[in-house]
Parts: sequence; structure tokens; C-alpha cells
Amino acid sequence: METPFKKILCPIDFDRVSVPAVEMVKKLAANGEVKVYLMYVIQESSRRESPSKDENRVAEENIRSIAHKWFEGVTPFEIAIRAGDPAAEIIAAGKEFHADLIVMATHGRTGVEHMLLGSVAERVVRESHRPVLTVRPHGSK
Repeated sequence: METPFKKILCPIDFDRVSVPAVEMVKKLAANGEVKVYLMYVIQESSRRESPSKDENRVAEENIRSIAHKWFEGVTPFEIAIRAGDPAAEIIAAGKEFHADLIVMATHGRTGVEHMLLGSVAERVVRESHRPVLTVRPHGSK
């Protein structure tokens, strides 16, 4: 079965929680001509204007490693590294790349922890004009 999605944005952090989202994107991309946009957002601190060169270098090395492991030779991909508010940057990238779908992990936080930390995925779901598929971590309830 061919997927109706031709461009999929997959924002990740470098936590194991992102793995199920990357796995889902690989499955969705396996049945058609799909381009995957892997994205990482360096959250800017109020103490400084932009990420350091080291932060950018490490982010790029990590995301390239993930892209090559999961998509090299299988699915066309592009990587994007942004700095700023994660939810806002993800929403903007979805629009910029004309993504048909955004696939992202959720941390599965609930209760007080969710209220205090917020949820990037929840904000993207609420504010994006693109379809968003959220993927929970393995073993979550």
C-alpha cells in the first residue's frame, strides 16, 4: 500500500523517547516515494542569543548519525537544525517544508509533571495546520 504522505517532518531530541517516532516514519516511508525531514531544535536560553558552535556541531553530528542509521540508502532525507522555541520552530518547519505529516514522540508525562514542564508535542498538535501523529514511548501506558 502506498502512503499518501510525500513529505514527513520528524522532529527529534537525542533521547531514546524519539526512537518510536523514527521507527514510525521509516515504516510510513517504506511504501512510497517519501522525503523525510529530520529536525532538531536547540532550545535557546534567555541568557544568550544563539547556540554555541559546539552545540551546533554536536547537534549536526548526532542528527546525521541518526539519519544515516535509519534512512541512508532507503529513503531520501534532509536534516534541519534550528534554534529557538521548539514548538514554534517545528510548526514553522512544517510549513516551510510543505510537510504532509509531522510525526513526533511524546514523553508520556502526566499530571503535575506535565503541567510544570508543558508539552512541545501538545502545542504542535494544537497550533499546527499540518496533520500531526504523536508516538508514545515503548512501554508507556
